[in-house]
Amino acid sequence: MKTKIKHAGLTIMGIFLLAFPGYVYSELNTAANTETDYYGADLTQFPPKVREWITERAFTKEKMEKPHMIDSKLKVWWSDDENAVLAEASYTIAKGYVGADTRKTWGEKARYSGSANLGALYGEHAKYHTLKFQWQLKQKTEQLLQRDPVYAEIIEFSKQLCDEIEYDWANFSGYRGPVKRTPGKKYFVCDGYANEVMERILELSCVQAVQKWSSSGHAWNVLKLVDGRTLYYDLTWFDNEHIDEKTGEIYQKDDYDWANITFDKELFTYSNIGYGSRVFHHAQGKPVSEISREE
Repeated sequence: MKTKIKHAGLTIMGIFLLAFPGYVYSELNTAANTETDYYGADLTQFPPKVREWITERAFTKEKMEKPHMIDSKLKVWWSDDENAVLAEASYTIAKGYVGADTRKTWGEKARYSGSANLGALYGEHAKYHTLKFQWQLKQKTEQLLQRDPVYAEIIEFSKQLCDEIEYDWANFSGYRGPVKRTPGKKYFVCDGYANEVMERILELSCVQAVQKWSSSGHAWNVLKLVDGRTLYYDLTWFDNEHIDEKTGEIYQKDDYDWANITFDKELFTYSNIGYGSRVFHHAQGKPVSEISREE
């Protein structure tokens, strides 16, 4: 699990609620998927890792169908306050057992891991850091990629840049562990990411202009598109590459951080929040340069 968010000036230790790197978001064929009725619960509304936790650990078929249990039912729901998925099961005691025909509840409010301190950490902006919000954002992004070819083109180009760049952990002030670099990569911290975007993004004909923004300890970009839209763009935090702090090995998360290439200014502004100093980095930013396509 991710324990340190990377950027140039602030170390964020011990946070596992900003990203959920284990998730693989696959297309769901709900008509044929038995998870649409798992003991009465529709599990397809939850991330795959949550469904795995429910069906393979917390409420397995073996646990739901013990000899003394009949008519087992499962209830699963989002808890925004706890940034978690809660679940509980019930059953009727079978005839021949003590208490026959009595309805029992077990596993009451069993909790898929999250954090109960979201409100204290993020106040009114806590919604951007809940498990539910991250899941729904992924679904909306998948729909946007299908219906908006301009956004899809920019995302594919961004993924290519991420593949070419490896975060320069050896020059990140908050990390002093081993680093095993991957041959053939470019090595940048956030300022280098932003500069690379300034140099490369106008290769896309859909981009009219690119700005570089910075705040204390961080840098990112804002894109002005030919169609008049503004795209808020932080390639450093979008990148799915991270480091194993014990071994120094570089690895790829299963998904990108979609809040960091978005048309939603508010989401972008408050999606990344400093833990130690409680600094809203994007909110503090100012533009420092701009490159425009010739008219």
